[in-house]
Amino acid sequence: MNKFDYTYDVAVFGAGPAGLAAAITAARKGMKVLLIEKNGYLGGTLSSGIALLGFLDVTGRQCIAGFAQEFVSRLQDEGHSLGHRYCPKHNSVSCVGSEYVKILAAKMCKEAGVNVLLHSETHSVETKENHILSVKVYGKCNETTIAAKYYIDCTGDGDVAYLAGCDYEKGQADTGVLQPPTVIFTLENVKMEELFEYLDSHPEELTYNKIMDVGSGYDVEYFRSSKNYCFVGLTATCNKLRETGELPVKRENLIFIGSPNTNEVYVNSTRLLNTDATDIWSLTNAELEGQIQAGKLTEMLRKHVAGFEKCFISSICPNLGVRETRRFAGQKRLEIDQAFQGLVPEDTIALSGYKIDIHSGDSLKTEFKTIDKPFGIPFGCLVSKNYDNLLFAGRCISTDARVIGSTRVMPTCMAMGQAAGTAVSQCIKENTLPKDAETERIRKTLAEDGAILSME
Repeated sequence: MNKFDYTYDVAVFGAGPAGLAAAITAARKGMKVLLIEKNGYLGGTLSSGIALLGFLDVTGRQCIAGFAQEFVSRLQDEGHSLGHRYCPKHNSVSCVGSEYVKILAAKMCKEAGVNVLLHSETHSVETKENHILSVKVYGKCNETTIAAKYYIDCTGDGDVAYLAGCDYEKGQADTGVLQPPTVIFTLENVKMEELFEYLDSHPEELTYNKIMDVGSGYDVEYFRSSKNYCFVGLTATCNKLRETGELPVKRENLIFIGSPNTNEVYVNSTRLLNTDATDIWSLTNAELEGQIQAGKLTEMLRKHVAGFEKCFISSICPNLGVRETRRFAGQKRLEIDQAFQGLVPEDTIALSGYKIDIHSGDSLKTEFKTIDKPFGIPFGCLVSKNYDNLLFAGRCISTDARVIGSTRVMPTCMAMGQAAGTAVSQCIKENTLPKDAETERIRKTLAEDGAILSME
């Protein structure tokens, strides 16, 4: 086995939305940064085809900007994003071309001087008291030991924090059940206008259960007027096919996401119940079952849904889209009541204006509740309670089981990543610890870099 040792200012684990933002932000501020990723590409779920939800609040005001806005703007300039669009159901939708996310992510890391290590996963963490000394990663018969001043865990599952022995929670508070993951796949040769023509005379296909808040105007004309949409519907078709045993997934409706490319949609309709993505056997089963479901769903769509008669799968996302696993203890904890009240604490480093979106992990139901105004994510939720040089960004931050239904979306994760990268850069320059950092100075820098920290 080859063994290597490297020293950095900042080591960022996971190159999804949060990790990209954290690594590039820290590198731009003069830090020597290593970004470690398990895949052979950058972007994580950002490159799956899933629409970016959460840039706008329920009234259509932008509540996420900064690095996240820069990323979408650059995609849009190159013709690979449709920008932001108000949505009566999701508040906003920002569709992107999945493969071009990978290209832009690679470009931006190179421009910023981020060192990147792909095909590598964390396998051990060396600690002393409340300090992380080093992290070992393994890939392709290579063991690399990374010593850094600060570590930012953006792996989603919190792999570094878990191996370091940090305190954490999993699952919904009342049941312990985790939200189900999904396998995203891309369909080509889809004639959405034919589906819209069918929906014109079948309004029952766009009905929703009582725990799903959907505003007026989420109708056929909304979908017809732009490819920038996240379509949730075909409720009547799903009910009928469920009764006949022809619906291959336990869902109330189907989800199609628009693409900048002609006659292409991304499908977010597989449903992998009772999955724990931190258990390798459960994860394996979900990956395989999700791929099988993708094939079955495609055959069902070809047979029963207008506009999909000649569609075909062009790609299946190589990684499961995971909604929920571990949430780690921070210096602070974000609670659901703070979200519904729209509280913005003085140490807010990012806003979240997306709805509370919780997919049941053991049934076909989805809870979808409106947040009246954006709420703040305190800096302390990103700072580990257990280690003085460890931060989190993304869905593994310190929250309760329900508020993650809002904070887990990608623009919000990018905003958290930008905050984490900014914070550790300031701590290194000022020789302070994150728990003692002047949050107002972090906020000032974030604001100067375009982040939105208040709707006042």
